[in-house]
Amino acid sequence: MIGNSEFKFIAEELRRDIEDHLSRVALLCRVFARGKDPQSLADKLAREPGKYSSSSKKIQDAIGIRVACYFSEDIEIVKRLLCSKYEFDDASSTIDTPHSDQFTVSRYNLIFRLTDELARDFSRAVGDRPIDACFEVQLRSVLSEGWHEVEHDLRYKTKSHWDDAQDLSRALNGIVATLETSEWSMKRVFDDLAYRHYKHGGWSAMLHSKLRMRVKPVLSAQVCEILDADSELAKQAFRIDRDRVITALASARPRIPVTLDNLLYIGNTLQFGNSKLHELTPQLVCDALSGKSATD
Repeated sequence: MIGNSEFKFIAEELRRDIEDHLSRVALLCRVFARGKDPQSLADKLAREPGKYSSSSKKIQDAIGIRVACYFSEDIEIVKRLLCSKYEFDDASSTIDTPHSDQFTVSRYNLIFRLTDELARDFSRAVGDRPIDACFEVQLRSVLSEGWHEVEHDLRYKTKSHWDDAQDLSRALNGIVATLETSEWSMKRVFDDLAYRHYKHGGWSAMLHSKLRMRVKPVLSAQVCEILDADSELAKQAFRIDRDRVITALASARPRIPVTLDNLLYIGNTLQFGNSKLHELTPQLVCDALSGKSATD
């Protein structure tokens, strides 16, 4: 998605920064970026003369970031993580969620301000054009990503082609309903897989399927022995609060290495309070969760 433009280097730097921020919590996603090329910017200014000016409304998507999440439930998590890292322009952002009787996609088009360092490089590329020192982030699920691309290139950019084909336009939207059902079904498959492994004492596979994160699917032998000996703890581990674990990872200082053991230790600290697991918990994890730094 990186375009050949004066903004491409800033876009790529942002992409790497966001990708690193999301990898910190091991979310399954892909991050893309692009900088609008000069012709695209000129076309946008020409389409609606007078809409954009340096003294009023400015173009806010000269730099675009797209995050495609493997699971739709992670879209809100990504939004929260980005809002904690960058200055969020709520007034300029749009989140469109479909009504229950509509076939359409959820659209997250979020606007964030560039950091001071990037804004300085950005201003040199902008010149006197009415372009704001910000970037747009689009959040989507992986399954809806392909639909978005088709819709954008073959309907959004050619709206007049669909003027007398409202039934076909609705049919194209109807595909979204199939995708949403597929997303729900995919999550349900992994939940059911986690339950099967729970019933058969496959603790590593259980946690890996339950958490659905970018982590090696291996628990240490010590942790497995504790779970083997304590059926109540195993049940609690199966019910681990994924959202709380991810939130804790994101705010932990220093950074906690993402291993299946550490994720269970975090769950134990936040939820279970099992003394045997606590004894195994590395001091780094305890300090990071309590907000202590290595120099405290």
